[in-house]
Amino acid sequence: MTRFLLALLALAPLGCTVEGPEGPIGPAGPPGVSGGKGPSGPAGDAGPQGPSGAPGAFLVLSERAKRGFDIAPVPLVLEGLTAAQLERVGAGSYLVNAVADCGSCHDAPGEDGGVRHLAGGARFALQPSQGMEVYARNLTPEGNSGLTLTEDQFVLIMQTGLDKKNPTSSLLVMPWFEYRWMTVDDLKSINAYLKAIPAQSNDVAGDVKNDVPRGTAQTVYRDGDVERALLPDTTRDADGVLRGFTIQPLAQPDLTALTPSEQSLFGRGSYLVNAVGRCNECHTNPPRNLVTQKINTAAYLAGGMVFAAPAGQPLKRSMSRNLCGAANGYTAPFTDFAVTLASGLRAGSTAEPIAWPMPIWALRNLTTPDLEAVFTYLRRVPPRTGAADKKTTGPVAACASSMDCKAPAQCNLMAGECVGPCDAVTPCPTCQACVANMCVAPAPGSSCLTSGL
Repeated sequence: MTRFLLALLALAPLGCTVEGPEGPIGPAGPPGVSGGKGPSGPAGDAGPQGPSGAPGAFLVLSERAKRGFDIAPVPLVLEGLTAAQLERVGAGSYLVNAVADCGSCHDAPGEDGGVRHLAGGARFALQPSQGMEVYARNLTPEGNSGLTLTEDQFVLIMQTGLDKKNPTSSLLVMPWFEYRWMTVDDLKSINAYLKAIPAQSNDVAGDVKNDVPRGTAQTVYRDGDVERALLPDTTRDADGVLRGFTIQPLAQPDLTALTPSEQSLFGRGSYLVNAVGRCNECHTNPPRNLVTQKINTAAYLAGGMVFAAPAGQPLKRSMSRNLCGAANGYTAPFTDFAVTLASGLRAGSTAEPIAWPMPIWALRNLTTPDLEAVFTYLRRVPPRTGAADKKTTGPVAACASSMDCKAPAQCNLMAGECVGPCDAVTPCPTCQACVANMCVAPAPGSSCLTSGL
């Protein structure tokens, strides 16, 4: 025992102690700072594939309707339309924007040089000295100032010229007397397109005009040399082929040597030329009798009408071309015809632009089958002969100096037009006379300027 106590005493100076029992756990300290995000774990296994959805509807459109959607200059309201209704809208756009060129009269200027599609407002002075003037209507579906007609009302107006704003009178300037020969299906398609374009508010001024009695819906075509009864609207005529044969102003040519396809092209071409495209109104001079509506069939499509170009055009004036003369008519092959309308340039080495007011901006959108139809009609329609087979001439360039003229032509500063050399091979352009092998500008009172060729 003594030895054990001595051992403990010996250890004491070294500071050794004996460990006591463990105390109770103290309270938890504050949480530490969160550590950084660890690396992503491996991707899990793919889940099972869900069921396939139902197939979408398969939409079939005609070539003309598809072209109409492609060339529509504005977004269209199409939500909720059936396939048949979409076909109508597309076909209507094609008629409005590729054949009839409605925008040339009914488009309105927009902000920053843009265009308000078919918003109307353009002024047409009829007799400025008497204050007579009419305005292109707003054709957009705007509820207060735009087109609010029902389908039946629209068709009636296009067939009779009824002026809804002036019910005792007919529309003036608007060529309803040609549009009335369109099929009801096509008129309904135009109406469908006009309801699908964006609404534009544009309160167009009222017309100032004398009352002109409106027409009546026709059952017989009487504008040409031969009267022909129109087939009922219920007759299936989707391409207007049958209507085209009916409204051909001349006696029908013998088409028995043509294939059925070529005969259909002739009918379709007549429909486009005489109802929708209104080619006769520029390419026949003198024009139709505005009282009887009779067409001047002696000079049908033989050209010779003169147009004074508006400011901003590089032309002084132009003349419509002879399309159907036996000797002086249009003789280029179809390939050149198609290239000319598609590009706006006359086919050949010169590649000169087609002169204003030919609506090349619209006609370049025609489908190839419709180009073939128009070409076939122009080739097969009975040609004009003798004095009616006119030698039409090209446009006259406007100028402010000789720098504006194509050498060797010089600028006649008094007339503001280019004049150049001429001979039997190189005739003078519209209304200029060839004197001593030099073209001379016409006098202000020239009959050519006022009446054409």
